[in-house]
Amino acid sequence: MHRYICLLLICFLFSQPLQAGSDKRQDCHHYIQEGNNYLWRFLPLDAWEMYHRAMDLALEVHDENLFAEALFGIGQAVWYNGKFYDAVDTVKLGLKHFRHTGDRNGEGISLRILANIYDDMGDYDNAFKIVTQALEIYEGGLKNNQNYILSLVQMGNLYKNMGDYETAMAYYRKAEGAWPYQDGGYPYRELYHRMGALYAEQGQIAEARECYRKSLSGNIKGKIVRLKMGDTYLKEKKYDIAFSYYDSLYKEAKMLTDINIVIGSMLGLGKIYLIRNDLPKALEMVKGSLEQSTIRGARQNKRDAYELLSAIYEASGDSKEALEYHKLYLTLKDSVISEAFKRKLFSSRQEAEAVRLKSQRNMLIASVAGVALLGLFALLGIVLRHRNEKLRLKQRASELEMKALRAQMNPHFIFNCLSSINHFILNEEGSKASEYLTRFSKLIRTVLVNAGKTTITLEEELAMLRLYLNMEQLRFREIFEYTIEFEPGLHPSMIFVPSFILQPFCENAIWHGLLHKDGKGKLNIHFSMKEDILVCIICDNGIGREKAAAFRSAAVEKGASFGNRLSAERLALFNGENGDTSFVTEDIVNEKGEIAGTKVILKIHNKLAHD
Repeated sequence: MHRYICLLLICFLFSQPLQAGSDKRQDCHHYIQEGNNYLWRFLPLDAWEMYHRAMDLALEVHDENLFAEALFGIGQAVWYNGKFYDAVDTVKLGLKHFRHTGDRNGEGISLRILANIYDDMGDYDNAFKIVTQALEIYEGGLKNNQNYILSLVQMGNLYKNMGDYETAMAYYRKAEGAWPYQDGGYPYRELYHRMGALYAEQGQIAEARECYRKSLSGNIKGKIVRLKMGDTYLKEKKYDIAFSYYDSLYKEAKMLTDINIVIGSMLGLGKIYLIRNDLPKALEMVKGSLEQSTIRGARQNKRDAYELLSAIYEASGDSKEALEYHKLYLTLKDSVISEAFKRKLFSSRQEAEAVRLKSQRNMLIASVAGVALLGLFALLGIVLRHRNEKLRLKQRASELEMKALRAQMNPHFIFNCLSSINHFILNEEGSKASEYLTRFSKLIRTVLVNAGKTTITLEEELAMLRLYLNMEQLRFREIFEYTIEFEPGLHPSMIFVPSFILQPFCENAIWHGLLHKDGKGKLNIHFSMKEDILVCIICDNGIGREKAAAFRSAAVEKGASFGNRLSAERLALFNGENGDTSFVTEDIVNEKGEIAGTKVILKIHNKLAHD
């Protein structure tokens, strides 16, 4: 990444334009075209050199648009060379300059390529967000553009990865219907190889082969299509044919350093070697694929490699290694296709459906404008029924979202507890590890009992919270103490709250406030009831939010605030549209005006228990 930081330092030069000769601009265009030619022949290093020459000339003639094109080309070359993180940063920088010059076409293609890179990395959340922006540009007036077709294909691929084949095919058909170019071009090949992969996943082999045939018509040596054909033969259990595809691709791609094809063909060869019971070769191939995937941040390929390694070790009788890789597979599987990503795709699909329904309704209203009073009453009845159905679906969606968020809380917390046990084991503190594990087992038993409940009593919630706080006291050698207080007349057994709602806020106070404090830490949890709203105030005498933020940015990339964010969403859903904000966070200031800790105020509407 540091090789590209210097690019940021030269952007200020565009604040005062300089006069430059047309010959240098012409040379700059020439180098960019040469870079494109090298990319089409899959020679990324040669392309990289051409784009850099173009960038130097763009700086000399002070042409920001040419500079953006050169940066964009460099980003693609770096992507082709398998350096995904550097490619993302460079394409983003080119995108910034395209936007500054108002080049909408340059902005659109940069967004599309950026979405493709995120897709290769298995970062479907960002891929969906970026390709949505690209489609907004093209549907806003640039539809006669092959990048519009490719953006539709990209969106369809994201839905395919989610298993929503119907919506995926709808995007592919939309791209097919909007196609204004001759057969055999790159967008044509990309569309039909993606469509073929969709048919193959659904077991429609004949349709898949027909799509692959169309895709190969413009490039008979297309490696990605041949890789997909190998996958199809593997599904049909035609292992020798599949092996010939994978093996030839593996050898070709290694010569060209086509990393995506190398990774895919190694995974395919690993599967066939496993079927043939040649476990050493299977292990060699899959570990090589995992190494390349890890270096380049290709999460979906890592996920597939973990799954295959688990199967290989199981076949060899090594149950311990098989279990370890299976755990890694499950963890990465959940992170690649997160609940947040599922909700984004569902929301996008619902919005598209709403637009379609609105269009249909407008046509219906126009067609019945002259109908008699009886027809008008009938129409009103349809509208009312439609509105009631939308309300019912909205309520059901809220219930499902609450369950999805709650399902994420338990794995998040269990991961932290297992990390604590591992900490004691690594430090050879066997007795403490045993004591911690005993408390952990009690907590897990309690969590499992309450796992299927949307709400539990405050008394049950506090029982789980005390188990957690006692475990953290043991782990951190009593560096903090805690108290739990109630206002007179408040009965915890009569109050219902979302299950496991308080622990993430207490965890945040301990990890980001109390652990960095000099001296004894104190955590106070106070409950009161105001107009049927439970008010919970969590105070700590830690270092405060500003210092905690500094520690987080210096120490970790993703802090332990994940549970807090989930809890905030769960509180908002639980409280519905009633009342004020579900929680606020404030600094505690002492008499000298110094930060003396942090306070979190939660408001939870008291409701009857429901599952």
